[in-house]
Amino acid sequence: MKQILKEVLEIIESNNLIQDGDKIICGVSGGPDSMCLLDILRTLKEKRLIDFNIIIAHINHMIREEAEADENFVREYAKKYNIPFYSKKINVIQISKEKKIGTEEAGRNVRYEYFAEVMQKTGGTKIATAHTKCDNAETVLMNIIRGAGLTGLCGIQAKRDEIFIRPLINIKRNEIEKYCEENNLNPRIDITNKETIYTRNKVRNILIPLLEKEFSPNIIETLDRLSRYS
Repeated sequence: MKQILKEVLEIIESNNLIQDGDKIICGVSGGPDSMCLLDILRTLKEKRLIDFNIIIAHINHMIREEAEADENFVREYAKKYNIPFYSKKINVIQISKEKKIGTEEAGRNVRYEYFAEVMQKTGGTKIATAHTKCDNAETVLMNIIRGAGLTGLCGIQAKRDEIFIRPLINIKRNEIEKYCEENNLNPRIDITNKETIYTRNKVRNILIPLLEKEFSPNIIETLDRLSRYS
């Protein structure tokens, strides 16, 4: 078994994320992280290392011109492996204006609302999202900047409320990119992730590289470890 599969299986087992008989709603955008998560879960299921079912949930945020192609990409993967696929188009920009909130927050809200909707419709038991060790480090750093208390230092946990699970939470982004390349997943790339108009993108693309270069090359590991001890 490949190393990353072993690592993810260890995360699942040590945190009791998936039990036999679970029906997992997997949030899939088509990007590297979510495609890696989906492909690993499918592989673990096919190898019968865990007995569970997968359902794909995809949100078309209607923000980027490529959104339709992203949706079709995920749909084709689902068709190839005979995995139930649910998708929904939601105008996130319009919602953000109506509710007077940022597009990031609006997008996150509609995603989780839709995941819950699919969960109820299909009798799902868990919702899996592709949060990584890097996402956790970014979250901890953002919370520090915002002046969050000890709760904020906890970052993103492997499991929340016995429903939300993050099987990739101990996996770094470079490992995910390598997995996608080795398995010819050809994930969709969201170029807006490189833009620095959003706080998380500023932390990801500017602050963390600066900290790695000038202060600690292991800042991701340090922040992740901090969250485990909080």
